[in-house]
Formats: sequence, C-alpha cells, structure tokens
Amino acid sequence: MPRRADPRNEVGRSATERWRAGLRTAAIPEACHVDTAIAAAVSVALARLQETGEDLPAPIKAVIADALRILESRGYDAAASKRKTMGRLLYRRDRAALRKSAEKASRSKSL
Repeated sequence: MPRRADPRNEVGRSATERWRAGLRTAAIPEACHVDTAIAAAVSVALARLQETGEDLPAPIKAVIADALRILESRGYDAAASKRKTMGRLLYRRDRAALRKSAEKASRSKSL
C-alpha cells in the first residue's frame, strides 16, 4: 500500500516521480519489477517440473531455502514464511498466463 505523501519531502517526492516517469518512458524496469518477475519465473519453472513429474533441481531448492532463511532472519515466522512462499510459487492464479508470457517471449527471441 502506498505511503501517504509527506509535505516536508515534496521536492524529493517530485524528483522520484520524474525519475520513475523517465524509467517508464524508456521501458526500464525498477528493481521491484525485476524481483517480481524472478519470482514469477520460478513459479513457471515449478509448473513445468510438476507437469513432467521431475524432482526439484538442487539449485532451485537452494534458492527457495535461501529465501526462507532470509525471511526468518528478518523476523518472520518460519512456518508462516514457508506457507506463504510455497503458496506464491505453487498456487498463483496467474500461473497459466505467466507461462504463456514466458513461452511467447521465448519463441519471439528464437526467431
């Protein structure tokens, strides 16, 4: 949820707004968009693995385990973090659309 604007920081807020507009114009993602895309890509990879019945590769297991440790180190409950993380990776409502997007982008790049 966005924070309420602080009138004492209007100059900084305006500068950030202009910077973000410049990024959008140049089609450059912000870090949060990259983070979200990486999480979505992991979800797509897990969906592919589920279809084939393959076990999770060690590197993906390591990434998920590291994410859980990071959440725990930031003060979040371990069990709740695992439930939320696995829910985000395995039960996304947009998983099919994400997969189509990833496959479409992959086909267009290989042409």
